[in-house]
Amino acid sequence: MAALVNSESRQAIQQFLGDNFTSLESLELVDDLLKEEERTHAQLEQEAAAASKTTQSLVAEASGVADSVHSKAMRLINVHSKVVGSTADESVSAWEFRDGTAVMELVSKLAAELQTYRRLRQAKEYVDEFIEIEKIAEQAAQNMAKSSQSVLSAYSASIALLSKHSNDSEVTDSISAQNLLEYIKHTVSSIWTDAETTAANAQSECLRKMGWPGKIDPPVAVLGEFGANFSMLASLDYITRDASEILLQSGVQLQSEDAPPLPLKHIARAVDIRMRYHFESARGTSRADKPEWWLSQVMNMVRSLVPLLELHLQSLYDRSALPPLDVRNEFIRLIQPIIQHKLAHDRSDYISNGLVIAHVSRELSEFEHTLQDVYFFDGPSVLDAFLADSDIFSAWVNAERKSAIDSYMETIADPGAFKQLYEDEVLDRDDPKPTRIAQNVVMLISDIAERYAVVPSCMQQLQFLSTTQFPVVIALVEDVEGEIDEFSRISLAFIRDASSTVSGSDANSPFAAQLRRLASWYQTVWYVEEAARDWNDSAIYVDMWAAVCRHARALGGDADPRDWRDECDDWSEKDRNVLDDCVTLETNEEWLDGGIWERTIKTLGELKQRILELMSRAINKDTVGQLRAYRKKANWASEGVGADADVEVSIELSGLLPELSHLVSMLSELLPFSGSAYLLRSLAAELDTFLVERVASAHQFNSSGGWQFAMDVSAISRVLCASAGSSALRGPSAQLLVKAVECARILSCSLDGEELPGDNDMALSLSEWAPAVLDAATDDKEAMLVLGKLGIRHLSIEQIRQLIKRRVDFAATFSSPEMF
Repeated sequence: MAALVNSESRQAIQQFLGDNFTSLESLELVDDLLKEEERTHAQLEQEAAAASKTTQSLVAEASGVADSVHSKAMRLINVHSKVVGSTADESVSAWEFRDGTAVMELVSKLAAELQTYRRLRQAKEYVDEFIEIEKIAEQAAQNMAKSSQSVLSAYSASIALLSKHSNDSEVTDSISAQNLLEYIKHTVSSIWTDAETTAANAQSECLRKMGWPGKIDPPVAVLGEFGANFSMLASLDYITRDASEILLQSGVQLQSEDAPPLPLKHIARAVDIRMRYHFESARGTSRADKPEWWLSQVMNMVRSLVPLLELHLQSLYDRSALPPLDVRNEFIRLIQPIIQHKLAHDRSDYISNGLVIAHVSRELSEFEHTLQDVYFFDGPSVLDAFLADSDIFSAWVNAERKSAIDSYMETIADPGAFKQLYEDEVLDRDDPKPTRIAQNVVMLISDIAERYAVVPSCMQQLQFLSTTQFPVVIALVEDVEGEIDEFSRISLAFIRDASSTVSGSDANSPFAAQLRRLASWYQTVWYVEEAARDWNDSAIYVDMWAAVCRHARALGGDADPRDWRDECDDWSEKDRNVLDDCVTLETNEEWLDGGIWERTIKTLGELKQRILELMSRAINKDTVGQLRAYRKKANWASEGVGADADVEVSIELSGLLPELSHLVSMLSELLPFSGSAYLLRSLAAELDTFLVERVASAHQFNSSGGWQFAMDVSAISRVLCASAGSSALRGPSAQLLVKAVECARILSCSLDGEELPGDNDMALSLSEWAPAVLDAATDDKEAMLVLGKLGIRHLSIEQIRQLIKRRVDFAATFSSPEMF
C-alpha cells in the first residue's frame, strides 16, 4: 500500500493530519471527516465526469478544425509549390492561419489536452480498481468468521482481479499499475492466510471438543461444525490449485505444487504441535533414547483419528473437487515428516551414542509394520530414509563394532575364557560344549544380526556383517592360533618330563591338563563353527548370499560371490540397486550350494583340524615314548617266554595300558566322537607302525615269543576299542592294528604243527608255507595270493620275508643259504 502513495501525496496527508487531529479528542471527528471527504470525493468525481465530457467535445471539435486547417494548408502548399517551386517540409511549421495563429502550435495544444485527459481517465480507473480490491478485502474480513461462502467468493474475486492486471500490457510501463498489482497480490495472500488460519483454528478447536487426542466421541453439532471447516479448507485448496497458473505467473506463492490437501494438512499439524510440545522441548519426555515414548503417542493419535477419517472425512473429501485419494493413507503419509523432524531433532544425540540408533531403528520398524499391517499404509519408509543418512549409519556401525570388540577383548582377557560353561552331563557327547569366549562370540554375532535385521537395505546389512561380525570371528581365530603357536613353542609338543613321577592316568597330571587345554580350544572353535553353519541357513544370511550372487553375476566374467568383502567398501548406488533387488532369483547351482559364512566355516574347520593334529602328535609322541622299554625288550627268542597260555602281557606294557585306557576315556569326554575317533585312529596307526618296524622287524622271535607279541598286540587293541565306547572302533583288532596283528600271526605261527598256547587259526604251519615265500623263484603275486588265504593281506612281501627270517626256530631248521 505504501508503494501507491508518492512523496507529494504523503506530504499532503501529513499536512491534513496535522491540521485536523491536533489532540486525542479530535479523533472522535474521524467519522465526520470521512463522510465529508466521501462527499468531496463524489463531488470531484462528478466534476471530473463533466470535465471529461467537455474535454472530449472540445478535443473532437478541435481535432476536426485542425484536420480541416491542415488539409487546406496542404492544398495551399501544393498550389504554392506549383507557382514558386518545391518547398521543404520544415517550412510547414511557418505557415499561419488568417488570424496569425500558427498551425502547429494549435495542434500541439490540442495533443497536450488529449494526453491530460488520458491521464485523468487512467487515474480514475486506478482509483476504481483500488476501491474494488478494498471492497473485496473488506468483504472477506467481515465474513471471515460468519460466512465461508462469502470469504471464498471474495478470494475468487481477488484472484480474478489479479488475473486481469497480470495480463495488462500497461503494467510494465506504469509504476502506478505495478503498485496496484502488488497491492492486489498482497490482498490475495492476506485473504488466503486469514481464511486458512481461521478455518484451521476452528477445525482444531472442533477436534478438541470431540475429545482428541483421546478417544473421539463427537457430538452431532460439533461434527457438523468440523465438517464445515473441513469443507472450507478443501474449497480454499481447490480454488488455489485451479488458479495455480495465474498465481505462478504473478509470482504469488501460496503453497507448493505437491502440497497435501489443506484440511488433512492441518489435522496432521495438530499432531505435529503436540509432538513438538512434549518431545522436542526441554520437558522430561523429550529423550532421544526413548523412541518408544513418542512413537507410541503418535500411534495413539493415529488410532484415535482413523475412525473419524474413515467414517466422516472420506465422504466429505469425496464431495470436494480435489483429486481423489484415500484420506486415511494420505493422513498417515503426512505423519511421516513429523517423525522425520523428531529424528532430525535428536540426530546429534544419535551420532554421539550410536547404539541408540539400533533401538530407534527397531522401534521405527515395528511402528511402520503396524501402519502397514493394520492400516494398510503403502507410503515411503521413514526407517529407510533415516538410515540413508551416512553419518547416522556410520555412527551405528562404528558403535556396534566398538561394543563387540570391547566385549570380546574383556572376555578373552579373562583367565577362564576357555573354560567350559556346562558340565559334561548337561550336553550330549556329540554336542559342542561352549566355553565362555565361544558363547560370547556367538551371542555377539547373533545379537548384532538381530539388531540390524530391521535394516531395509541388503547392502547395509552386508556392510554390518563385514564391519562388525566378521572381525569378531577373525579375532577369535587369530587368538586361538596365537595360543596354539605359543603353546607349541613352549611345550615342544608335550615332551613328557622324564623326572616327573606323576602317572599319566592321573586326571590332574600335566599331560592331562595339556590335553584339556587343547580340547577347550577345539570345543571353542567347534561351537562357533556349528553356530556358523546354523547362521548360513538362516533367512537373513540366505538373503545376503542371494544378494552377493546377484552382484557377482552383474559384474560378469570370473566374479566370485565369495569375494564380496574385498569390494564392499567401494560399493556405489548402482551396486546397491543390484544388491537390494529382491525380485531377481539366482540360478547358478554352484553358488546356491554356498553361503555367506562358507569361508568362515572352512577357516574354523581348518583350525579345528590343526588342533586335532597337534593333539595327535602330542598323544602319539607321548605314547610311543612310554614304549621305549618295550622296544628294547630282547628276550623274544628265549625259552619259556609265553609258555603258559594264561600268561599276562609283557611287563614292559604294564604301565602303558592303564594310561592308554585313561587316555581313551578322557578323549571320549573331551571331544566328540569324530574328534576322538580321529585321534584314536591316528594313535592306532602310529602304534601299528611302531610295533611292526621297531619291535617285530627289529628282534628275533621264537614261536613262544611270537605268542607273547600277539598277546601284547591284542591287549593294546582291546584297550583302544573297549575304552572308546563306540561301535565304530569295536570289532576285530585288525581294524586298528592291522599290520601288527599280521606280524603276530606270522611270529606266533607254529613251526611244524605243534600245539601252542592260545588259538591260531592259520591253516598251515610255518614250515609249510614259509619256504615257498622265501624261495626267490616264487612269484610275488602268487605268494601274496597264498598269504591272503592265510589272513595276511596288509604286509608287503618284503616285510613278510623279513619276519620269517626273524623266527630263530625256523632259521635253525631251514638254514638254506638260498632262503637266508
